[in-house]
Amino acid sequence: MSDPKEPRSYEELLAIQDYITSALETTTIGAFHTLTLESIIEAFEFEVALVLRTAGAGDTLVAAAEFGFDDPPGLLPFSPDWIDPEGTIIVDATDPLLENWAELGLAQAILCPLTDKSGAFNGAILAGVTKGSADFFEPIADEHKSAFTVMVRQASALWTNRELNDEIKSHNERLVDLTSSYSRFVPFQFLDLLGRDSIEQIGPGDAASLEMNVLFADIRGFTTLSEQLGPQGAFAMLNEFLATVEPPIENENGFVNQYQGDAIMALFPGEADTALRCAIAMVKETQALNVRRKSRGEVQIRFGLGVTSGPLMLGAIGGGQRLESNVVGDTANLSARTEGLTKLFGSQILFTHRTKERLQAPGDFSFRELDRVIVVGRERASTIYELMDVDPPDLLAQKQQVLAQFESGLEHYRAGDFTAACKRFEACVALAPDDPAAALYMERCQDLASQPKPEDWSGLTVLGRK
Repeated sequence: MSDPKEPRSYEELLAIQDYITSALETTTIGAFHTLTLESIIEAFEFEVALVLRTAGAGDTLVAAAEFGFDDPPGLLPFSPDWIDPEGTIIVDATDPLLENWAELGLAQAILCPLTDKSGAFNGAILAGVTKGSADFFEPIADEHKSAFTVMVRQASALWTNRELNDEIKSHNERLVDLTSSYSRFVPFQFLDLLGRDSIEQIGPGDAASLEMNVLFADIRGFTTLSEQLGPQGAFAMLNEFLATVEPPIENENGFVNQYQGDAIMALFPGEADTALRCAIAMVKETQALNVRRKSRGEVQIRFGLGVTSGPLMLGAIGGGQRLESNVVGDTANLSARTEGLTKLFGSQILFTHRTKERLQAPGDFSFRELDRVIVVGRERASTIYELMDVDPPDLLAQKQQVLAQFESGLEHYRAGDFTAACKRFEACVALAPDDPAAALYMERCQDLASQPKPEDWSGLTVLGRK
């Protein structure tokens, strides 16, 4: 089990995301209940769990599904006075609820009501720890309430939506075809790239080898943010961020290929200029969003962007009932690795030589070469460039003022003349004190100049981990 002093909200958030994805694919109420309980046990590390439904006149509950009980319960007495119909409660063995449910043998439990399509109470989900195992489990803490409530309410909403959909489909067979199509949904631009006229024509294994520009964006410090905001706050922040950055992607004829938790991958056919223009627009739109968030007293969203270009395989992956567009190849991987370098150089947007070579109008952008890097999983070096168009005006002016000195410093650095390189970068830092890359190279050169020159010096930066 995890250390109770270590917040688990991020893990709980990911578990809820995985649960929603899997729950959409279940076909029976039994499978849905089983998945719900297994997901709760995995997310919160409880011992046992129950799905309880109303029975008879409403003064009893029946166990519709269970996890972890050697002797599953039958009917349980019930009174509305024992629960909070509006939210989650945590109770111990002395609470009237567990006293009346003594046959469960629980030392502590957490419980959240379920509602039907009209919003009326029709059961609950309960999880907890038995008296015989209480010494082996951490006490159920209040910080579990928020995420537990989110998961239970998602379960309630998912099944209610399913019931409503079943009613609609029973009256209109056409909706059956639409629901089947939507369950296999992939971006519509995907159809054109695969040469298909409709979603129904796409099947598992459909793929094409293409030249693409790939943009990868990743929110910085998301684990810390999710711990601060809680699951609901983290979801709200993610959705607000995505609603802000998706329009610039569409405006440049790109499309979102994947959501990867707190990261997003977008694809741009054609010229590389579209990906760089999109990156600039994403940053500017998020800056405006952060102004609004600051006025509401909310945390700012910071993120890095990596862009590269080249060949990849674009195709449909899945078992048939559910399909997802995906890409395979070094180009996609390199975009993520390039984004990771933004933290090293203190930059917001980086792109590779592959993208630079595909630019139709390089003069429309302000950029500089930063390094030649061998990233994790690759043997060949990539030249990394910084897109400076999103820098604050003062910082951009500083970088442009020292650009010649910076380039000269890079030449001496790669030639192994660290003393000369150090002088150039020291001059850069003096004139551009807010430039993180110049400060990074000054420190590198100072360290290298103080020791014998490496025999295998190549001027390349080799990264040993992701």
